[in-house]
Amino acid sequence: MNISIFGKNYEPSDSLVRITEKKCTKLGKRLGDDAELKFTVTLENEDYTTDLQVTSSKGDFRVSATSRSPFDNIDEVLPRLLGQMRKQKDIDINERRPDEA
Repeated sequence: MNISIFGKNYEPSDSLVRITEKKCTKLGKRLGDDAELKFTVTLENEDYTTDLQVTSSKGDFRVSATSRSPFDNIDEVLPRLLGQMRKQKDIDINERRPDEA
């Protein structure tokens, strides 16, 4: 799994990078080793916006969150990502099932 963290009008701190990588290691089991996670942290008018783009064999996902703290955004985007993944898995399962009469 490859994790990249970029900043626009903001330089991500070492602690933000460490915490993000630590929290994303749990996603490795669900996404696989080929997954690529791109975090973009943008600072505008004292608000931090964190965009997460995920590319993997399981699908492509995009999640965003805005708050006063980039650390809070990490805690918000990861559950949203898991929700999108869960929803996509349910859709895939329902499409594979034969129609019941």
